[in-house]
Amino acid sequence: MTLINTSGCMTKANLLSKVKALFRPIIEIQYANEKKIGGLLVLKFLLALVYCILAGIKDTLLITAHSSSAEVIPIIKGAIIFPLSIVVVIFYTKLDNHFKQSTLFYSTILFFLCCILLYCFLLYPNAYKGSPNIIADRLTIYSDGKHLHWIAIFRHWIHVLFFIIAELWGQVVLMVLYWNFANSICTVDEGKKYYGILIAAGDLPLIITAQLIQVLLKKNVPFLLTVQSLARYIVVLCVLILFTYWWVNKTINKNPGNVYHSRAVSTKIRLSLRESFHYIICSKYLTHLAMMVISCAFSVNLMEATWKSYIKDVFPKSIDYQNFSSSVAFWSGIFALATSLFLTRGFIEKFGWGKAIKIVPISIAIMGCSFFLMSYAKNSVPFLQNSIGTSFARYIAWWGGVQSIVIRVVKYAFFDKTIQIAYIPLAPSIKVKGKTAVDILGSNIGKAGSAWIQIGLLELFNTNSLQNISLILFMLLLIISICWYKSINYVDHHLTTSTR
Repeated sequence: MTLINTSGCMTKANLLSKVKALFRPIIEIQYANEKKIGGLLVLKFLLALVYCILAGIKDTLLITAHSSSAEVIPIIKGAIIFPLSIVVVIFYTKLDNHFKQSTLFYSTILFFLCCILLYCFLLYPNAYKGSPNIIADRLTIYSDGKHLHWIAIFRHWIHVLFFIIAELWGQVVLMVLYWNFANSICTVDEGKKYYGILIAAGDLPLIITAQLIQVLLKKNVPFLLTVQSLARYIVVLCVLILFTYWWVNKTINKNPGNVYHSRAVSTKIRLSLRESFHYIICSKYLTHLAMMVISCAFSVNLMEATWKSYIKDVFPKSIDYQNFSSSVAFWSGIFALATSLFLTRGFIEKFGWGKAIKIVPISIAIMGCSFFLMSYAKNSVPFLQNSIGTSFARYIAWWGGVQSIVIRVVKYAFFDKTIQIAYIPLAPSIKVKGKTAVDILGSNIGKAGSAWIQIGLLELFNTNSLQNISLILFMLLLIISICWYKSINYVDHHLTTSTR
């Protein structure tokens, strides 16, 4: 009995030590009284929470609108958001040269908040009156029922505006404002020590937002009232964001040892799109890194619109569509957070960087290709249509939900948290410029490229539904996954060689 008890105590001790090691950075923040890092952690959580709320309802509002469809998403992302994001970054860079960082932060948050309130309490309640339905109906008749996705964007410009606001919050506020602020007040050592926690702070809001939306939906009120309730939460969150930002700045100014602004500004590097292209092309290593980032964004966006078209087929009402989407988001957040905390680090240490990051293209290829094959079978195999009937679309929508959960988990837990390791062996100057170039081009080219290919295929095959081109999308996903896998092999080989 003594041996058994001792063994049990040792097992508990080992488990406790692993838990302490896992949360050591958080414990160190508390013990060291690092108000700055704690403030950044809270700020990232609040900003991500707003984004999750916006992202959680933007698709529902647009896709479930009258005479709209999921096919509008690639058009908005490729033809509107991509060029607009470039203009916004250039405009922000110009303003950054003339105004203080705090002025830009406060004004940007307030601008987005005003746009959100304008939509939720003025434009959305009067969306029917403000929509050019008569002209859109005439265009539908004139086009003989073709190009309906383009007409839907014109018809529902109000919902498109909100979609753009939600996307730009993620790109401008989360990616530019927040990380510029974090990089300007943190040292390199602090970045290595705490940035992993700051990145993980974006997983928890996904869970909270999904639960919040589902609680509001259970009240069985019109979807407009649900959206307005969420807008009130956003107001509170924005106030907390502004206060937290002010508090962190005040804390830094009180402690001269925490002032890193001058150091960060002197090392700040801005590259134009042309310079980014040139920098990546001149380095084969960076080219493969960029290919990995592009492939990830391309693959995820390639499957998104087709899956959401099936959700609308099965759940045409806004409340039902939102409830299903929120359930998927909730479980995505649960599994992503658990995987990030308890599996990612141990897996990398045991199996290595290459095998860890290869999980992502393999998982996406398996889940995505099976989804597209199911979609192709639904529309092209008479036997399945006759035997399963209309319920086949429901099975595809649910499988798409499982696919979305798996893809989000592997992307958040393995890709986002391991891609940064690939920059370590680079020389300091190349490391900074190379990462900047890949960040500028990678995600944007992946999203925009995927969107424009889908738009081109819709026009080429003269169809209004992405479901009708599922077989082509299947082949595209398979090709991009193979290229992605080969790029990982190249990077892994050089990474392993440089660290020996």
